[in-house]
Amino acid sequence: MSSLTRDTPARAQALQAKLGNARGPRFWRALEELADSEAFRRDLRGAFPRLADAAAMDRRGFLKFLGVSLALAGLAGCSAPPQGEMVPWVRQPERMDGDLPQFYASALPTAGYAVGVLVESHMGRPTKIEGNPKHPASLGATDARLQAAVWQVWDPDRSQAPLRDGDVASWDDFAEHALALDKRHRRDGSGLRILSGRVLSPTLAAQREALLQRYPSARWIRYEPIGDANTLAGARLAFGRPLLPRHHFERAEVIVALDADFLASFPGHVRYARDFATARAPDNGRMGRLYALEPTPSLTGAMADHRWPADMRGVDRFARLLAAELGVAVARDVPADAALQVRVRAAAADLRAHRGKGLVVAGETQPPHVHALAHLLNRTLGNAGSCVEYIEPPAPLEPPAELAALVASMRAGRVQTLLVLGANPVYDAPSDLRFADALARVGDSIHHGLYRDETARACRWHLPQSHALEAWSDSLDSDGRASIVQPLLRPLYDSRSAHELLAMLTGGESDGRALVRATWQARMGDGFEARWRTSLQEGLLPAPPAAPVRVRAASAFVAELPPLPKPAGEAPLELLFRPDPSLWDGRDANNGWLQELPRPLTQLTWRNAALVAPALAERMQLANGDVVELRLHGQRVRAPIWIMPGQAPRSVTVHLGFGRRAAGRVGDGVGFDAYPLRQSRMFWAAHGLQLKATGEHVELAATQHHFTTEASDPIHVLTLEELVAKASAPAEPGAAQQSLYPPREPGDYSWGMAIDLNACIGCKACTIACQAENNIPVVGADEVRRGREMHWIRVDRYYEGDPAAPGTQHQPVPCMMCEDAPCEIVCPVGATLHDSEGLNLQVYNRCVGTRFCSNNCPYKVRRFNFLQYSDVLTETYKGQRNPDVSVRNRGVMEKCTYCIQRIERAHIDADKDSRRIADGEVVTACQAVCPTQAIVFGDMGDPDSAVSRAKSSPREYLMLEELNTRPHTSYAARVRNPNPALPGDAA
Repeated sequence: MSSLTRDTPARAQALQAKLGNARGPRFWRALEELADSEAFRRDLRGAFPRLADAAAMDRRGFLKFLGVSLALAGLAGCSAPPQGEMVPWVRQPERMDGDLPQFYASALPTAGYAVGVLVESHMGRPTKIEGNPKHPASLGATDARLQAAVWQVWDPDRSQAPLRDGDVASWDDFAEHALALDKRHRRDGSGLRILSGRVLSPTLAAQREALLQRYPSARWIRYEPIGDANTLAGARLAFGRPLLPRHHFERAEVIVALDADFLASFPGHVRYARDFATARAPDNGRMGRLYALEPTPSLTGAMADHRWPADMRGVDRFARLLAAELGVAVARDVPADAALQVRVRAAAADLRAHRGKGLVVAGETQPPHVHALAHLLNRTLGNAGSCVEYIEPPAPLEPPAELAALVASMRAGRVQTLLVLGANPVYDAPSDLRFADALARVGDSIHHGLYRDETARACRWHLPQSHALEAWSDSLDSDGRASIVQPLLRPLYDSRSAHELLAMLTGGESDGRALVRATWQARMGDGFEARWRTSLQEGLLPAPPAAPVRVRAASAFVAELPPLPKPAGEAPLELLFRPDPSLWDGRDANNGWLQELPRPLTQLTWRNAALVAPALAERMQLANGDVVELRLHGQRVRAPIWIMPGQAPRSVTVHLGFGRRAAGRVGDGVGFDAYPLRQSRMFWAAHGLQLKATGEHVELAATQHHFTTEASDPIHVLTLEELVAKASAPAEPGAAQQSLYPPREPGDYSWGMAIDLNACIGCKACTIACQAENNIPVVGADEVRRGREMHWIRVDRYYEGDPAAPGTQHQPVPCMMCEDAPCEIVCPVGATLHDSEGLNLQVYNRCVGTRFCSNNCPYKVRRFNFLQYSDVLTETYKGQRNPDVSVRNRGVMEKCTYCIQRIERAHIDADKDSRRIADGEVVTACQAVCPTQAIVFGDMGDPDSAVSRAKSSPREYLMLEELNTRPHTSYAARVRNPNPALPGDAA
């Protein structure tokens, strides 16, 4: 394929990018400006060498040529399924309609490792991501970041063409450069360095080894700003080798979490959430108990039966005292007041009483010796081998010192060529390394990534990377289990996968699919074709997970336990760094769904804030949104504050991933960048923080401003003891409630939903799943501040008790689907009405926007489309939308529909076979995504259905039942299991 033919779409897309989003007269004015630009004509001649006379064209000829180019760009944007073999997850029925969706198994990364997914495809367009029920890391669920990955596929800001020194180039140009690189480094590769993130792909790992064999003196450094260095270092202290713990929370009856947010940020957290919920099912009269110590509130802490705020030193102190109480270590010079001693003894006694069925878990944010103490406690208590196992790291990273060594080599001029694969160190490397300054000293810098980000702009070459749903690969989950990654569509832009790029550097096979097949053909041996096809269909490759390693305690560790740090004088403030629950380390900053998703505990959208304790805010006379200056080790960053109930008094927490300078039109300039405060030796916590009020104030975009339940009691909470007593007591007959509404004739079905608040962890994956399924638009920070967010299912968060250490509850709130719906009787045009199956319908083309229904809804689940929020102009966004759901225009009311499009699809399938819809055949988007299975949906008219069984629980109740709206959505009460030895100390 000639350079012109192959690169014409990419060139045209580059020309189109120069025109921006101009429409109508603005478009033609921009086009005429290009026609008058001599520099642009020169670029055009370089882009299309076969049209050497392009620069000599008159204006009319130039505009004709440019129009053809833009037309080619439009054709390039109309992608199709990739060539080669694709196998749906389920067998396609004969004569199936072409417009019915198909599902393909794949895998996508989250929190550092892969999770198996099913990707819904409409006529070659990936529109929705579900969990793969056959994948052990998923079990059919996902998290919010995985749900939002489909947005990234269609992001118009993704890199569209190779660039050299900021000018459009071609892959043929880079192929010539790759030949020069090979000639330069062929002798030994001493001047070649490769910097990447975690290498999850076995095929890419094999290519890495091949490259390092070709260039023996080259170095490949794997770095992530959110890694597991402390976890591995802790295992090395305890066992003499770096190992990764694999927890079994479903077997644990007592858990002590030492700043360990295993429900939201651990590798494998999607599976961990399911396992944890399994052990917390209280209806059988038994459930596990969770203790949590943490400096900043987390989803795991919110689920704890006992949660104690403690700064980093306090967590360290608790771990030492617990180890001493259980005979693992000696607590020397560890101060403890009476309250702390009572807590330690109670937790120790609980662990001792549940030998072999307990867990002590340390988070990555804790120093290595705290991890080591946790490992030794588990081994001493007999938990190792039952509730926790240890495996070799499936995809290890280099120690953090390796990045510093790379920067030193770059600064010393020993690095001639630096290839950056999918990483962004100019933005997220520790500030003391000054990576950007060192990069400027490298003569030949190459960046390969999805976006032209901060690092790409500082490199000489930028090469577009294909999205995971556009390229063949394989990937490992946190257990070391391999999954296939198959593309759903051809690359939208002129991009290549990492496999294809490395093939250009090392020679050999350059087709991604062939490379992955070759890797697994060598491993599978005989019968490869049949096993390969099964792997494509199910998403799992026939390779077992990493085998558990037998461990022995390192006897020298306890003697080497470092002394507990002692603060000088008044205890200084500490600054804590945490990954953002949505944006992670910043890689998803240009994702509008994730930017607008309320953070699970703060309910903030569209920016980060410095989290401070109520006591600290009161002492400094600060309010939410007041801007402070964070001063640490010569660095200064301005940030608004958010008062966080449950925050340790002297801990200030900042979330990473904001303040991007080259993320794209969505993420640029959103929030503040906390990375300048982060240094290589203080990855997670830094002492000596100074906080200074500036007198400035910003209005933060939060979706919830009232945090107490008052007298309405929308969330019911009881203890396990109270639940057992309630279940054994005879049922009291309910008072017959009369209604002014006339009775309705029952239909064939009565759809309803039950939500278990004891299983809900508040992760808000349901919110994003609903958004992706129902074409819910992003409205932006200004509209959120006005209270105009559009999410159809929200997750409220409430506090109870002392603000210094409150209890926290989460409650998902979709439409209640009231039988006696207050919204229906006030609509003047009949836009909201009731059907025979119990659904409260919303007819968009009838709605005239009076908003009477919203005023009359006591649950506030209706959303009014004040403005034209849906972007109907950007072509790529259209590819993501679900064709079974209308795209609403301005001026109509929207709300949860129980995914009526899925109900109707099940109706059609059942009618074809002359049968009833089977229980479990209709799964709503929020139900499908939930990692803890907190949501159950089905036919309440079927007494044997799952939803009917859930509604028969003694914990079941209706929100605002006293209003007599008779909702079809009900809740099961939250249950706590406090330790009787700690009365009055429950979360």
